[in-house]
Formats: sequence, structure tokens, C-alpha cells
Amino acid sequence: MEIFIFLLLFTPFLLIGYFAYQSSGYKKGNIVMHLDDWYKDYNKYVKAIEIELRDRGKKVNYLGNFPFEIDGKLYILHPQIVTNARVPTQRTILKPET
Repeated sequence: MEIFIFLLLFTPFLLIGYFAYQSSGYKKGNIVMHLDDWYKDYNKYVKAIEIELRDRGKKVNYLGNFPFEIDGKLYILHPQIVTNARVPTQRTILKPET
């Protein structure tokens, strides 16, 4: 009975942690970046992503409207706004197309 109560109380915390990890973008195969500047203009944001990826030694081609071709593989851009120490930052997540 105690185990059941423990599991009943502990399960919500596990679920919250699981979904927080899933939404963070840190999965195998994803490319996650935190750029130095805040970009409101989408075209400047895309250029900054291309520059950062080229600095990392990758071949980048922007295909328009969120998809990127990086080293021959197709990735989809998922921008996020996250708060670090009450300061909003842009997190750039590039997820591989499956």
C-alpha cells in the first residue's frame, strides 16, 4: 500500500520532468544553439544561424520557410524563447526531418 501511495505521489514529478526534457530539444540528432543576439527579423535570424553553423564546420543551405539542409540532411527549425535567470533568450533547435 505504501508503494502505491509513493508511486501515486511521485508519478506527476516524473511526468513533468519528462515533458520538460522533451520540450528542451536536447535529443540525439538535434542541433541546439543559443545565439549571442536577439533577432526579431526572421531573415537576420536565418543568416545568423547559417553563420553559426558554418563556423562549426557544417555545409548549410536554407531552403525557405523553416527547413535547412545541413551536411546533406534535412533539418526543420524550431525556435524557442526560454528564460534563464529571468532573462529571455532565443534557443534555436534544428530537428532532423524523419
